[in-house]
Amino acid sequence: MKRKLGERIKEIRIQKGLTQSFVAKELGYKSPSMLSEIESGKKGIDAEKIPLLANILGVDINDIFFNEKIHDLRTNSA
Repeated sequence: MKRKLGERIKEIRIQKGLTQSFVAKELGYKSPSMLSEIESGKKGIDAEKIPLLANILGVDINDIFFNEKIHDLRTNSA
């Protein structure tokens, strides 16, 4: 799960044109290496940072956990 979540974070970050350095700093990390480890699945992200991350990335929290296709299917069937 950590790896897929990290991959999703990286995917959104790149789509938004944001650097690891910028996002890491906004999350309060001292260096971009922590974000790199999260994106590669080596480390998990603290749950309390998820709302902040969503805000930084400019997305809904659900978009971090679900890619658009899955999210669209869920919202269209509701």
